[in-house]
Amino acid sequence: MLLALGGAVLCGPARAAQAAGAPGAEPCRVAVPAGSLADGLTALGAQCGLSLEFDPAALAGRTTPGLEGAYTVDEALARLLGGTGLRAETDASGKVTLAPQGTTAGQETVLPKTTVLGEAIGTHEIPVEKIKRSMAKDMADVFENDPSVIVGGGARNAQRVYVRGVDAVNLNVTIDGAKQGGSLHQHRGDIGAIDPSLLKRVAVQTGSSADAGPGALGGSIRFETVDAQDMLEPGDTMGAMLTGSYASADKSWTGGGSAYGVADDTFGLLAHFSATDRRDYTVGGGGEAPNTAGEDYDYFAKFSMLGRQGHDLRLSAENKRDTGLYIWGSNGSDMGYATPGTDPVYVRSERTSLVLDHRYHENNPLLDTRVNAYYTKNAVENVDADSEYAADVLGYDLRNTFHLTLGEVFLDLTAGGDGVAEDNVAEAGGDDITNDSYNYGFYLQNRLSYGPARLSLGARLDTYRAEFGDGTIDGSRVSPSVGLEYDLLEGLTAFASYGQAVRASGTLPGSWLANINAATVFHVEAPETSQRTEGGLRYEKTGVFRPDGRLQLEGTLFQTRLKNLITAVGGKGGVVKEVLNSDPLLSKGWEARAGWGIELFETSLAYTHVVTRDDKDEPVSVTRRLAAATGDRLTWDSRIRPLDGLTLGYTMSYVAELTDVPDGSADRPGYVLHSVQAEWQPEWVPGLALNLAVHNLTDRRYSEQTSILDSNGDALLEPGRDIRLGFTYRF
Repeated sequence: MLLALGGAVLCGPARAAQAAGAPGAEPCRVAVPAGSLADGLTALGAQCGLSLEFDPAALAGRTTPGLEGAYTVDEALARLLGGTGLRAETDASGKVTLAPQGTTAGQETVLPKTTVLGEAIGTHEIPVEKIKRSMAKDMADVFENDPSVIVGGGARNAQRVYVRGVDAVNLNVTIDGAKQGGSLHQHRGDIGAIDPSLLKRVAVQTGSSADAGPGALGGSIRFETVDAQDMLEPGDTMGAMLTGSYASADKSWTGGGSAYGVADDTFGLLAHFSATDRRDYTVGGGGEAPNTAGEDYDYFAKFSMLGRQGHDLRLSAENKRDTGLYIWGSNGSDMGYATPGTDPVYVRSERTSLVLDHRYHENNPLLDTRVNAYYTKNAVENVDADSEYAADVLGYDLRNTFHLTLGEVFLDLTAGGDGVAEDNVAEAGGDDITNDSYNYGFYLQNRLSYGPARLSLGARLDTYRAEFGDGTIDGSRVSPSVGLEYDLLEGLTAFASYGQAVRASGTLPGSWLANINAATVFHVEAPETSQRTEGGLRYEKTGVFRPDGRLQLEGTLFQTRLKNLITAVGGKGGVVKEVLNSDPLLSKGWEARAGWGIELFETSLAYTHVVTRDDKDEPVSVTRRLAAATGDRLTWDSRIRPLDGLTLGYTMSYVAELTDVPDGSADRPGYVLHSVQAEWQPEWVPGLALNLAVHNLTDRRYSEQTSILDSNGDALLEPGRDIRLGFTYRF
């Protein structure tokens, strides 16, 4: 099924043989900036000496993340078209046409780390194909195939995210560029709830860069939502989608609908609604996890103007709610099981977001702008006690990237500024208690390429202030970053990066801030800072085992050092006794990834070894909002398409026993999980997809090692065998 796109893309016969991956094809030095797909193809043609002809209107609304490095023409085309829903096909005459992009090896294989302009070393993506294949319902499902990202806590209202052992509150977490606030009560509100079906891209950045946003002590996680243009088949102008599913572990029913349309090949509008009703989930081996039932609602709308004379404009609004009878205090809310006599209360968690994102890039290499402005409100309400903790976040990011060519040097210089102001408001007992904070940053990030080398240099100046009752901390600090990639041999690249980050606050939740009073001792002498280092080797080669087989290998050593994290010591009656800088924490280890794939089959392995230590080199247990230790982790994921319209998948997750624990603490047991997935698209019902996913196939009884132990040494058990059935119907 070829996609007719007017003139499509035409290139000369001599180059067509090279684009088809002919033996002896020479790589071309490519430096294509992020922006419209039409501009990217034009730049590729100029840099590789190709005569490319196409109709820009046929590609309106389609964008590319850009590309930098040495690639053959077919590799460059595949990467530029990644995520656009298109792929290049070359026939014997040299004509290149664009076809619908199925599950190709180059698109879906597990090592999506590529050297792309605008991305830092150490950035990798969670393939959306895997998220959909697993019928993901929450953050634990989204990250289940990535051993460097761990989600503990069991119940959805108690989940905590850790990246290489560092709690996610120490990362810059954004949804469509909107920074999420800190913890509200215990940890609720810190990672931003989102409907996985809306995700277009999930990127985890563990390396350092000046333009990664404020407060990225341990890195960043970026979620991007779909546009109306992403939902439509080529040539269609409007459509709708209905979804429904059932999951056996929590006896949950999920339903949703979306409507979307495009006008003038440019303007898009998307409206989406989904709802889930779930019961207390069943744990492995039988029994239920109490106080885990609830209801979820998501309302989402987005306007997108793409490819309009170089302009891309997105306006989105979302309201995400979770309600249920949960334990409000510590024991039972996000650790262990409720103590006898502890009754659940009705809790409502809600996120409201408004985001504006404008980008402009046409033919002027000195003008590539982005303006992102947002408002986010996260709130957790104890309805029974008539109390609420909320964080109102206002922020922006203004930047321009200068794309320069100096002889054989390709240079991208990004200059910009970002700001975020957060008001933590507690409404309890008729009184409102507010603690404000802000961070304003200015940054320069230079990424240049010369021959086999790519160098990244950056620095940001942060001015910060945070209130802790009557105590405050403020100041300014410069945080540098540097990264280097070097092509040692064809396909083999060495990389290394180092960077620093700073912020005034983020560790203490809103409920703790509200309990600071005149009797609280304030011993904060420095802002929270981090130093991150990582380096390794990456190898990519096509034609392995088969002409279309693609092999990817990567190994990384890393170390993250957190200093002066602001913590609190509790006193009687919930009053905070002391606010102080904690001792340094160190997360270090290594990762290894491997993947091989063709169009019909792909398989991948990923292994992470991480240890967390204090300043005395002693093991660290799970510590709220700071860090957690875990055993070595291995994931193996495979996908095969045995028939047209049928996709099958298998995932194995291995977690080793955790024995490196503090003195007096018990070892945490390891476990092995298996899951299978299937998707069938019957050809006689166009637009219909039927899904099956079975998580924890063997009904293993286990708890996540990053879940907090209660006073009895127990952690909340995770769900047992979960059979999920669902459908998606597009029309």
